[in-house]
Amino acid sequence: MRYGYAINKNNVYMTSNRSPFFSFLETVSLIQHQHQDKLPDLDAQILLMQVLIAHGKKQPLNVTQAMNMKSIGSPAMLYRKINDLLQLGLLELVYEGTNRRTKYLIPTSTALNYADSLADAAAKIYSASLS
Repeated sequence: MRYGYAINKNNVYMTSNRSPFFSFLETVSLIQHQHQDKLPDLDAQILLMQVLIAHGKKQPLNVTQAMNMKSIGSPAMLYRKINDLLQLGLLELVYEGTNRRTKYLIPTSTALNYADSLADAAAKIYSASLS
């Protein structure tokens, strides 16, 4: 018995999607390690991913929407994470028109470059899995 548990034959079988997914996770881990001095903690990274997704859909999140993401954390914690992302230069606040009360969270070029690294890794692994 290795690692304190028995390996069942059923647990060893890899589906066609699991192996590329694990490769992707390994690559993401390497990318995160390369950028560890520029990246915040995991909660802030999850928030950043949500901002990137919204930005990609051309529906930017405002601060209130971000602070209502209770699946990530409390509003107070999310407010701190927004500030962390702002200080790291991964997000910027943008106003629309003359309305100064609604602030939108927009990824900076640094955040978009990080997203591009992840997207390139996913595309590379996906194309390799098709070959």
